[in-house]
Amino acid sequence: MDTKYKEAIEIAKLYHKWQMRKDGTEYITHPLRVATFLKNYWFPEDVLIAWVLHDTCEDTKLTIWEINSKFWTRVWFIINALSKNKKPKNNKKLKLEYDEKKKKRKISNLEKYDNFEEYIDFRFHLYINRLYIWIIAEPWILFIKISDQIDNLSDMKPFSQEKKLRKIEEVEKYFLPIYIKAKNIFTVDLENTKRYNDFISLLQNKIKEVKNNL
Repeated sequence: MDTKYKEAIEIAKLYHKWQMRKDGTEYITHPLRVATFLKNYWFPEDVLIAWVLHDTCEDTKLTIWEINSKFWTRVWFIINALSKNKKPKNNKKLKLEYDEKKKKRKISNLEKYDNFEEYIDFRFHLYINRLYIWIIAEPWILFIKISDQIDNLSDMKPFSQEKKLRKIEEVEKYFLPIYIKAKNIFTVDLENTKRYNDFISLLQNKIKEVKNNL
């Protein structure tokens, strides 16, 4: 195992130290489990590092600039692409920012939205559109995102029936069409075409499995 990859794991363990999964396990088990999965497909080290650290900028105080100072630009690029706008009916800070901007009318497009929930939907769609563009620029992002979703779909026992259905719908309605559309990116690369076919098949099979177990 390379020194840089070990360093990334230690950083992830440090910053996710107090975070837990819904099933009560330490959060770090998720990135380490998926990293092992990606290693089986012989992805390069910078992809593994980006995966291990992919949630630190979203969920901890670690910044993308600190990551950039420690690792390669490609790692920064992938993490930045994967870091979505916060979700945030629970995000009190974002709600306060929204209310303040709405009141002061500093951002004109806020006036399109009658409430905070509509604004959150807008931010989510921005992320989806951006994700496709970033996948074209860096195809490794597709493999990382699919791996993340396969693992999350495998670990939904603590969720209510309603939330399980919502998660499945989100993947099928928003993400899967993007992945299928991205197929042409890999047509000139036989190795990645095989990976692509394997990953799409694994995701579709996982969706069917979860549906059958509902």
